[in-house]
Amino acid sequence: MNKYLFTFLSFLAFCVSFGQNKSQKVTYFYPKDSLEFNQQFDDIAFNYEYKTYGKTTMIIHCESAYGIYDFIFKKEILKLSRILDYENTSVSEVFDFKTKNWKLTEDSNPYPTTNTEVVDSINFSEHNLYALIVAHDHGGIIQKAKFQDFGNVVYWPEFDYPNCSISDENKDGIPEFYLSYFGNSDGLDAKPYKQIVYTFNNKNIEKSKATSYYPSGNEGDSYHIDFDENWKKLSILIQKKSQKLIKDHKLRYETN
Repeated sequence: MNKYLFTFLSFLAFCVSFGQNKSQKVTYFYPKDSLEFNQQFDDIAFNYEYKTYGKTTMIIHCESAYGIYDFIFKKEILKLSRILDYENTSVSEVFDFKTKNWKLTEDSNPYPTTNTEVVDSINFSEHNLYALIVAHDHGGIIQKAKFQDFGNVVYWPEFDYPNCSISDENKDGIPEFYLSYFGNSDGLDAKPYKQIVYTFNNKNIEKSKATSYYPSGNEGDSYHIDFDENWKKLSILIQKKSQKLIKDHKLRYETN
């Protein structure tokens, strides 16, 4: 009897171990892939919750032994404007979402009377960012977590898409979700780069955050990184992945 029980328990342990070590399948979808995404999945559309959160800019799809998840990145554009520089003048335009055309702002200079080309242009976007983690569950979708950061006329948050991912750094079979974004702004306040890690704790998702600050002109400011208490509790392997993403951004930031 004990022999059969031992054999059964050994087999059960093997199955659990196999399930945990099973590699994850991670696929990236962009707006150009929206038709392909919609053809592959019946329970969710590429522009999921468009009216609430705006345009989908990227979806990271993960299939794992722990479950199937979509990491959905959104941008809700509130206002688009630009300045067009000509040889002897400049004009200010705003985008009309109803007509899909650019038009002069009320305080702009008039267009040049002669047929001159634009020498340079500056574009501005006022928008909100969202990211959603959803689980595929018995033919339906369950929202597990929501990120949001709201921009304005002097603050422009942008996802660092190359540093957003899903992986299993500690090889426990449970995916982690890495969200990275930069908060560019006007003025001398330090500019934050935030690296957020979403991890599971008994099917609930916990948020951990590391923030690096880029000095922007204030005397005495220096580059530094702050880690919240949840981040400090992450496994070493997950912390190393988060720190690498921060380091990669710093290298790119300093070479631009």
